[in-house]
Amino acid sequence: MLWLLMIIHLGGDPVSVRHAEIGQTFHSEQDCIKRMREIFQQAEQQNQPVPPEVNMGCVAFKGKGA
Repeated sequence: MLWLLMIIHLGGDPVSVRHAEIGQTFHSEQDCIKRMREIFQQAEQQNQPVPPEVNMGCVAFKGKGA
């Protein structure tokens, strides 16, 4: 199974998806979650926290025939 690190930018009123993309792909959920945490930590260390309208999550992708 493949795991997709999804990056979603929300906005508008009512809130809607402005933009969504696959940031990276992984072969395990743990690796995906680890990378997502690293992104947040790096942003904090650089004094540029990820804005609240940017959401990330790991999504399982089984693919065709899986």
